[in-house]
Amino acid sequence: MRREAGSALIVTVMLLLLLGVIGLSALDTVMRDQQVAGFQNRSTAAFYAAEAGVAAAKDIIRGQLFYTVGESVTFASYSTPAEIGDTSLYPNGRPRYYGDPDVTQPITALPQTLRSPGAGGSNMRQGAQAFNTFGLYRLRVVGQTADGATSKIEAVTLNNTYSGY
Repeated sequence: MRREAGSALIVTVMLLLLLGVIGLSALDTVMRDQQVAGFQNRSTAAFYAAEAGVAAAKDIIRGQLFYTVGESVTFASYSTPAEIGDTSLYPNGRPRYYGDPDVTQPITALPQTLRSPGAGGSNMRQGAQAFNTFGLYRLRVVGQTADGATSKIEAVTLNNTYSGY
C-alpha cells in the first residue's frame, strides 16, 4: 500500500500535461489557419482590384472612336492609382488598381485587326461594303491591397468600331 500512495496524483498531473500540450498544438494550428486565411483574403482582394482595373480599361477602350496601332491610352498609374470600394468596408485602406509599372504602356493597341461584314450589307448610295473593324488591345493591370498584396492581370480585348468603305 505504501508504494501505491500518491500514484493517482502523478497520473493526474501527467494527463493534465498531455492535455496542455494537445491544447497548445491546437491553438498553434488555429493561428496558422487564420494567417493562411488572411493571406488568401488579401490575395483575393488584390485580384478583384485588378479585375476592376481590367473592366475600367475596357470601358476606356470602348470609348475610343478610332483604332491606331501603337496607340497609348491614359490609365491610372502607380503614382496615381484608382481606389475602389467604400471606406466603411475597408477601414485600413481601400484596394486600388493601376497600370503595370513594368511596361511603358499598360494599354496598347496591337497591330492585328479583324474585319467582318457589317449587318447592313452594302452601302447602296456609294456602292461600298460596310465593315466592322475589331481592334485588339493588350491590357496590363495591377491590383493592390492597402497592406501591399498585389495581383497582376494581362488580357487582350476587342474594340468594335464601325467604318464604312
